[in-house]
Amino acid sequence: MAINVSFNGATIYKPGAYSKTNIDLSGGFPLGPTGLIAIFGESTRGKPGSEESAISKNVFSANQIAEARAKYGTGPIVDAMNFLFAPASDGAIPGGAQAVYVYKTNASSRATHTLANTYGTLRALEYGIGGNTITYTAAETAEVAPIVTGINYVANAADAGASITIALDGVEQVVAIAAGTYANAAALVSAITITGATATADGEKVVITVDADATANQKGYGKSIELIDSTPGDLAKIGHVVGMTLSSVESAMTVTLKQTRDLLQEQDTVGGNVVLTAGYDGSEATASITVDASNVTMTWGTNTAVFNKTAYPTMLQLVNAMALTANWEVELSSVLYNSLSPEALDQVVVGAKTSDAATIKPARIKKDAAEIAGLFTDSVIADITSQSKTGLMDAKSEVALAGGSLGASTSADMTDALTAFEQIRVNSVIPLFSRDAIVAGDTVSGDVADNLTDVASSYTILGIHQAVKTHCNLMSTTKNRSERQGYLSYKNDFSASRDRSALLADQRLQLAIQDCRNVDSQGTIKWFQPWAQACLLAGARAGAPVGTPLTFKFFNLTGIRQTSQSMSTAEQDIVNDFNPNADAISAIKSGITFFEAPQSGGIRCVVDNTTYQKDGNWVYNRGNVMYASDVLAFDFRNQLENIFIGQKNTVKASEVKSVAQSILSTFLAQGITVATNEAPNGYKQLDVSINGNVIKINAIVVLVEGIDFILNDITITRVQSAA
Repeated sequence: MAINVSFNGATIYKPGAYSKTNIDLSGGFPLGPTGLIAIFGESTRGKPGSEESAISKNVFSANQIAEARAKYGTGPIVDAMNFLFAPASDGAIPGGAQAVYVYKTNASSRATHTLANTYGTLRALEYGIGGNTITYTAAETAEVAPIVTGINYVANAADAGASITIALDGVEQVVAIAAGTYANAAALVSAITITGATATADGEKVVITVDADATANQKGYGKSIELIDSTPGDLAKIGHVVGMTLSSVESAMTVTLKQTRDLLQEQDTVGGNVVLTAGYDGSEATASITVDASNVTMTWGTNTAVFNKTAYPTMLQLVNAMALTANWEVELSSVLYNSLSPEALDQVVVGAKTSDAATIKPARIKKDAAEIAGLFTDSVIADITSQSKTGLMDAKSEVALAGGSLGASTSADMTDALTAFEQIRVNSVIPLFSRDAIVAGDTVSGDVADNLTDVASSYTILGIHQAVKTHCNLMSTTKNRSERQGYLSYKNDFSASRDRSALLADQRLQLAIQDCRNVDSQGTIKWFQPWAQACLLAGARAGAPVGTPLTFKFFNLTGIRQTSQSMSTAEQDIVNDFNPNADAISAIKSGITFFEAPQSGGIRCVVDNTTYQKDGNWVYNRGNVMYASDVLAFDFRNQLENIFIGQKNTVKASEVKSVAQSILSTFLAQGITVATNEAPNGYKQLDVSINGNVIKINAIVVLVEGIDFILNDITITRVQSAA
């Protein structure tokens, strides 16, 4: 056996110097992504979440608000972006959400128009009622069929009778003219009968015209007429010579799409372009070309040659292969089509029989359907579905697309949204709902009554709250490993709001109950339901250093109120049910997060409460501490997993400990942990052991928390004069 050595997973035979590179992972570690928020709610436009290919890709950052508006139009989803990305007016909160994942709950439908003769269905790209303002027009440039005009007819020239062959679109037919005396061209044409064409007299000239075709636009191939002297000399008897004539004008369509709401118009003229021409002049009486979804097939008599389109990337390659068939001549009408895919050909069956394939090619196949497909692929207004693969659509006067709807949100949509969010890593989840769609027994207080959702919506706010609660706790389990918090809202009277918080009673949930006055996506200042307050809280959490309490932080809004009254209630008729000053203690005890308006500075959060009420747990009671705890747990676990999982257990416990120390020092530098005399590095215990394939780490860290109280014990004394 040859001398060899094993090194770095390879067996080396050739002498030389070899190396491997080892990375020292004991250095500093960046903190993992934070400020990731998932929202679910409604909008006037945009694809429903159930139709998104991957929710992980439906994400927006602060510099993509314009894109979000373009996709979703108006409504809570778009307004929430403003609140999430610019939540605060406080130097302690320098930013907002880092990324917002969106799930649209209302099942908006797209406006459509079904084209005649099953050609396809036009469909607005925009979801919702906005598509109903799209109009469509198709104006045809009509085909001018082939016309053959002969020379002057000589009377009595047909006394002996005549037999000629006429090929229409590559299909031959014998035309016999009875023997007799025809005094002039008018008399002669009465004896000429051609299937698909008509003979007429123009003075002493016999004119043969292919019959008008009202459906020429649908055909996908060009028309032709060929005169063949099947009995030599007979063609001359009627004043004609051999040869082929084509349509002088091919059918084309000018398609116009308008989005009248936006004064947007798209227009293009397509169709009428012949790509492939072919002719067969062998002994077989019939010949044709068939184009279907998979193949281009040449047929002559009982013979066939099949060319699979996928085997020929370009039309030039296909034509070169077809042209090798005996008695066939095949060519492209222009070198511009050399690189065109065979998939662009219309799917047709067209005759190819001719007297001289070298000069006459009656099979003339177009790419009309491909041009229509390309037009709608490039459109920013509409697309086309179930499109015919042959020819053009029929002409149509201007018509509006119809059937676009806002769409309803149901309880099932909420569940689907949360299920989708299980697949992504986020820190916060926000439902953009604060009350029922329809309040039982009350026709004025639901979202339907306020025209804020579709009349068919059927969600309930209690159901949404419970679903988010379950989701947040499910995702934070040991197995699911994706800790997150829920920011809920509730529009009701103060008493009902306290009861709601008491029932939620969860460390991962915060409850907002105040309407917020702010600017909507159209620049109008108006009142929003408490879901807007929930967005401001979550956005501020995302934009502040991890662990920063929201207590006493000022927010970006112009007004607060708390009422169960309808959003359509006139401002002067609103009755506030909650006073942030008088009712503060009651709200705090109930685990409600609320705002107040001090005499100066704007509007601020009073206390960073979670709905946890069981005891005085200093982590579970405060949103900022809970958030810091979650970030630390996720990041510490994730960093170690990326480094050690899949490695051999030859790693030493001391090496693992060194890495863990580096990660923990990152938390100290980020202010997630706090240095004390007992724990100068933010932790006071770090034990690591390795047993087989298991690493066990036991760490005690000093987690950051906010200062909530200043207790001043002041002794006041009198001035005493000296004796």
